[in-house]
Amino acid sequence: MLEHSIERMDSLEEFEKTFPSEFLENDDHVGCYLDHLLCRYDQKASVVSVNAMLAASYVGNIVNGKKRNPSRDALISICLAIGTTVEEVQYLLKYAGQAPLYVRRKRDVVIWFGFMKQMTLDQVDEKLREREFRPLIRSL
Repeated sequence: MLEHSIERMDSLEEFEKTFPSEFLENDDHVGCYLDHLLCRYDQKASVVSVNAMLAASYVGNIVNGKKRNPSRDALISICLAIGTTVEEVQYLLKYAGQAPLYVRRKRDVVIWFGFMKQMTLDQVDEKLREREFRPLIRSL
């Protein structure tokens, strides 16, 4: 892991020389990885957007670089709509500069459980509401 490698380095320059391909140059990697997930799960951006209760162009705008700062909840909702694994949502969240799901946060545990049990976005939101947590889907 990079986190362990940086601890063993004597200087920033050494780390940069050792791992040049690991740095994110810009936010386009989020769109590229999201596009990869859409292809992997044979999903269309517009369908996923609607299933994630977002504007029809939302996911497509992330993929094509027009939307550069998607919220954490939007990314989680998108991953639930796609049907990704926990590992994939964690990777996407980190790539986007968002906090990954953390098992010491009760709300995140509910969401994590939803991914593990392959729940729908509606099912995860129902579990969140039952526990009086903010749902992923924004109320209109």
